[in-house]
Amino acid sequence: MAFFVNTDLNNENNKIKQIDLDLESLDFNLDEELIDAKTSSLKSFQYWYEDISANIYKYFVHRPLIGYSFKRIIYGLMTLLVAVVILFILVRIVTPDTQYLPENWNKMGLNEAQLQSLLDERMKKFGVYGPIGEQLLNYLKNIFPLIPKEIPVDYEFALVNNEIVKVSEVTETRWIYLGVVSSTSIATPESDVLQLFSKAIPYSLAFGSVAVCLSYLIGVPLGIQAAKKKGKILDSAINGFSVLLVAVPGLVIVLGLYLLSVSGLGQSGLFSSGSFWTKFWPIVVLMLMMTPSTIILTRRYVIDEMTADYTKFAYSKGLGSTKVFYVHIFRNAGIRILKQFPLDLAVTLFGASILTEQQWAIPGMARYIVAAIGGTKDSFVILGYVSFASFITIFSSLISDLFLVAMDPRVNLNKK
Repeated sequence: MAFFVNTDLNNENNKIKQIDLDLESLDFNLDEELIDAKTSSLKSFQYWYEDISANIYKYFVHRPLIGYSFKRIIYGLMTLLVAVVILFILVRIVTPDTQYLPENWNKMGLNEAQLQSLLDERMKKFGVYGPIGEQLLNYLKNIFPLIPKEIPVDYEFALVNNEIVKVSEVTETRWIYLGVVSSTSIATPESDVLQLFSKAIPYSLAFGSVAVCLSYLIGVPLGIQAAKKKGKILDSAINGFSVLLVAVPGLVIVLGLYLLSVSGLGQSGLFSSGSFWTKFWPIVVLMLMMTPSTIILTRRYVIDEMTADYTKFAYSKGLGSTKVFYVHIFRNAGIRILKQFPLDLAVTLFGASILTEQQWAIPGMARYIVAAIGGTKDSFVILGYVSFASFITIFSSLISDLFLVAMDPRVNLNKK
């Protein structure tokens, strides 16, 4: 086959030569002709980005619940990031650098230069050395779980030529690192914050989960009875008592039951005593603080379903009140009630339980956050508590959405 190309545009005759090329030959190519058709790397990246964005958008359009849950998680993580940044800066401003020195630093007989050298090395150990921006980025990297970090866990200093020099260091690879304790009022200085939390969480989880379960076992039936007797004496009594307990400050409930158990009933007020009643009364306190809100929400959800159109239609078909209530009303109301369970548990662990654990000296999470805020400010304990509590709350919201999918057949992750 004949193929014509212009092979010499600059010669004086501008002749066009005829070249016989075999299209099936291995030597045949159009690279020179396609030079102008090649796209730049920036353009290729733009095409790739637009294609990925279109596919992601299409995916979430067809699966709106996944998109909704994803947005909630992203917004929650963004809020957590902003909170950590602001809190880190504020705590570092109010924390004196001398807090990172050894407890007996004033008895070491070091001069000013040696003391400054020791302080610099100690601040590097605590992760608070350098500009505030560098410290913040280092902390954010440490709490990000997808990046392995080499964390120093032990070291030795020596005085060399009148200077403090680090002579040895032992490191460990960690995926999450919340820093170390700097205040003696919380724990032994340089104790790992994450390890302290891991020992305290089982206590908080045990008391909190039992209290929340009991509050649901008591609050849900009472809320149902109040809804079924709407406007009657039983409804007024249950609803009025719930509102009264909600209005009473938590501190009053905690102190009142504590004094009743100790002074009135002669029970021990310390968790370390190990008696059954020492563990019973804190659960009662948490239950009283959680049950009223469960009753009020249950009553509201049930009344909403009782006035829905499908309920009226079920009655019009001649169905009995018992079947309508337990087959239709309570099933739909129960979905909304149980959806709140993970969030209530998270709120109890890191909110309502603080006063209770502190009053009965329970070795849970509360003692660390109270000591870190009320005593000598410990930045990493405060930040670790806030970060951990926020993450659990965000995770609980995701579990709530999955509960909704599991319990409600009308909701599907893969369909509109």
